[in-house]
Amino acid sequence: MSGSVDLVKKDQVAYLYLNNPEKKNAISAEMWEELALKAREIAENSHIRAAILRGHGMSAFAAGADISQFESRRSANSEGSTYDDLTETAIAAVKSIPVPVIALIHGVCMGGGISLALACDLRFCSNDATFAIPAARLGISYPTPAIERLVSLIGISNAKYLLFSAKRIGAQSAKEVHLVDKVFKQEELDEEVESFVASLADNAPLSVKAAKFIIDQCSLEHVNRDVEKIHKLARSCFESEDYKEGVKAFMASRKPDFQGK
Repeated sequence: MSGSVDLVKKDQVAYLYLNNPEKKNAISAEMWEELALKAREIAENSHIRAAILRGHGMSAFAAGADISQFESRRSANSEGSTYDDLTETAIAAVKSIPVPVIALIHGVCMGGGISLALACDLRFCSNDATFAIPAARLGISYPTPAIERLVSLIGISNAKYLLFSAKRIGAQSAKEVHLVDKVFKQEELDEEVESFVASLADNAPLSVKAAKFIIDQCSLEHVNRDVEKIHKLARSCFESEDYKEGVKAFMASRKPDFQGK
């Protein structure tokens, strides 16, 4: 079995499950391909207001890429798309989801699992979660785009520590270096993430989408930013029915009913 990526839609939230429990949700080439397809499906669904990405079960988010496929899919002699091409295509698809994507991390999160978690907007983990990038123990180079995302998030020195040492760090250490945003008790994590995502779904979707795109653009050099789209998204918010509803609700001290229009 090469595992699967399962997509479940509930109300206005999309749930993506990495499903390969026999290998602690290690991500096979087939799973990377399926993840790209499912992420695009979410991106094209205007009804979805948030997404949660997690591993199947409680023992692991993802124990990295599936090492058993490296000889055939990630060697100098392999044909076709390289393993790194597959991973980056999937990660780009996750990053392109226009609504907030939350990585819900139970247990083990290693290597390619960390790279995937970095593609999400926020990372919430359980207090028993552990993180590592074992590239130096496998004799491979962590993909350059993944290193760029890592450095951008946790800084040069912290990235060097993880990559040079290949050591595992716990949830609290991960939070201290900003690898994760929130740490919860293992038994409370699911509920906390559900509650947070529900609060996002109550907000104006056009505003949230604009904020996500503009924040991501801030990481680019000015010359590479899509200024036209930034202005278009901002303008669409002010011209929306949701803006009128938000003002009316505020003035009437009631909860707004946003429709994404």
